[in-house]
Amino acid sequence: MKNKTTIQKQPSKLLTAIIISLSTFLLSQPVMAAKFKCWKNKEGVKECGSYVPAEYSQKRIETRSDSGRVVEVKERAKNEEELAEEARLAELKKIEDAKIAEQKKLDSILLKTFTRERDITMLRDSKVNVIEGIITVTNSNNKALQKKLERLQKQAANIERGGKKPPESLVEDIKSIESTMKKNEESITAKRAEQETIRQKFKLDLDRFRILKNTPATVAKPK
Repeated sequence: MKNKTTIQKQPSKLLTAIIISLSTFLLSQPVMAAKFKCWKNKEGVKECGSYVPAEYSQKRIETRSDSGRVVEVKERAKNEEELAEEARLAELKKIEDAKIAEQKKLDSILLKTFTRERDITMLRDSKVNVIEGIITVTNSNNKALQKKLERLQKQAANIERGGKKPPESLVEDIKSIESTMKKNEESITAKRAEQETIRQKFKLDLDRFRILKNTPATVAKPK
């Protein structure tokens, strides 16, 4: 009888294995901390609960642990005006980034093209002097045309004093010379403006070169 009672009190090997397996499984599972969510209602008062009412689902929502610590935040959804402003600012940043990239490209070209300030001023003066040569030639041509014009005008005046009308060919020659001289003057004006544009461009290049090289400005009179 004693042996029989002892056998009944001892669990079977199968039951023992099941108990051990179940205990191991339970211990291996992470402890799931209770969480709750918090939001603000229409009056701006904070509310909390296990779920967020649909009318507040687009508001800022905090997920907190059972101890009250914030473990996750979902920012409120932006309205149309905010989305439009966000898009506008993004476009401005895109434009600004493009400008910065372009400036870096120009800076690289500037530093590769010139090694010293004198190189910049020499190239500037060379370009200005080429245009000055064109202006000189044009002025010389106009002086020659002016003499020819005066001669033809005098010839036409003499004919008119004789009571006759100057021939059409003479009148056309006078008009042609006047037209050419006018175009030459306009060309000279345009070339002067071109010279000034070159000076301004090279001034910007020189100023930028000094910044990149971190050198103080020196007096360099443009020609």
